[in-house]
Amino acid sequence: PTLIRDAHCPFTAVIRRRRSLFIFILACLGIVISFTMPRIPKQPRPDFPLDSVPKPTLEEFPAPVQHEDPSKPLSAPLESKYCKPEECSQGTWELRDRPFNTLADFQVVYPPSHRGVFKICGRRERFHKSQERRLVNLMSWVWKPARGEMLKWDADKFVVRLLQSPGGIIFSGDSISRQHYQQLQYALASAGIDVTEDPDHLPQYNHHRLHQYVLKEGDAMTKYLREKAGVPESRLLRPIYTKMDNHILLGEKEVREIVGELGAQEDFPWRDIYEYFDGWEKFLEDMARPRPGERDTVTEDTVVVLNTGAHWSRGSLYMLPNDGTVEDQQSRVKSAYADMINRMTRRLDAIPRIKVFYRATASAHPSCPSKANPYSNVTHATDMEGDVLEAMGLYAANDNLRNVLWRWDWNRFDVHNRLWEAKVRELAKQRELEGKGPKWFFMDVWNMTIQRPDAHTQNRDKTHQSFDCVHWCVPGVVEQWTKLLNHWLFWTPEIEYS
Repeated sequence: PTLIRDAHCPFTAVIRRRRSLFIFILACLGIVISFTMPRIPKQPRPDFPLDSVPKPTLEEFPAPVQHEDPSKPLSAPLESKYCKPEECSQGTWELRDRPFNTLADFQVVYPPSHRGVFKICGRRERFHKSQERRLVNLMSWVWKPARGEMLKWDADKFVVRLLQSPGGIIFSGDSISRQHYQQLQYALASAGIDVTEDPDHLPQYNHHRLHQYVLKEGDAMTKYLREKAGVPESRLLRPIYTKMDNHILLGEKEVREIVGELGAQEDFPWRDIYEYFDGWEKFLEDMARPRPGERDTVTEDTVVVLNTGAHWSRGSLYMLPNDGTVEDQQSRVKSAYADMINRMTRRLDAIPRIKVFYRATASAHPSCPSKANPYSNVTHATDMEGDVLEAMGLYAANDNLRNVLWRWDWNRFDVHNRLWEAKVRELAKQRELEGKGPKWFFMDVWNMTIQRPDAHTQNRDKTHQSFDCVHWCVPGVVEQWTKLLNHWLFWTPEIEYS
């Protein structure tokens, strides 16, 4: 039958009444339930500070991986802005951002001074245009470490550090060490820091092998530096830097002992060809000791910069036996050198308040007169300077002079450097374990110097009819040694990522 949907149909009205009743019953049931269910009490607000809540660790919430460039691998860990001291001597020479074109350009950065920097490269002699051009060229190059950079040189800060130690800085070595302290003289003078050489109140002020420099009395800069260092007036009476002339670091007595064990005759004639400051150990010990009234302010270690290398050769150790091959003869020199190292380090071991930097012997370049620019890198330099003895022979005027030059043993400089490096590492490790004795550092300048055949004085040696390819134009390469030493003194692991 057909369903009737008429609004007046009695069945439709019944359905509507039942639906309304069902909805009413459900509503009443919901009200009853809401009043009969148990209530959960509201928790009170914690009364401890929010910053006392433990923070999540990186392990719990690892940082999302980020890519600087989707096409590149993951970013490397953050590197320091600065090179570590051992790293700073590895690198290349690069042109300045604004290379010098004239002597006037050079003198804007390196103003003329009565100290340290000669008017030309090398000795004081008549100034020639060719020498001017050469000085401008070689000073247009700056050292660039392979990774990072060195701390900025600050003359004031450096002198403050020297004042805060009993003896400042003491150089001991040969004529190349003298060039190093001459460059330091110039760097300080350029910053307006004036000194007085060998005032007569100092002990041994008139010793011809000893040169001591104190800050100029009554000078405004001296007052400023003393106040900045926080040291008493008494500290100004002692040197901030000193040079001791010790070409081979040993005297006649010890040389005779060493070479005697290697076959030299006992009565060989002694040629006084080495400058030597007898009693330097006692002088150094006195310089480094703390003074009454300064123990709370003059607290840093006295700095000692050592080097000896160029004079350790068959030519200088003429008393050693000449039999056997060249290698046999050079081996005897190496043994003598190793003995000297052991004697030196034992002496210094008795002086606790010192930092000893052994500066490696710099490279010599037999072909220096023919070089106008640095080598591109250390590999190129090493390849080009490979057979040093052969190159020395090529530049000799005759056979007799060739034999003389060969005995200078320039090819052994770095061999002897590595003996010092090994010893310094041994001493540094020993101090780390025992916690006493001097602090030792090996300041390696071989990498930076072998790349600079152009930077030697190139003065004419009339006696040997050759050119000086051992000493350096100042400031030149030597300036970088001071900057490297500055970095060693002030670098700490704490500033690496500052």
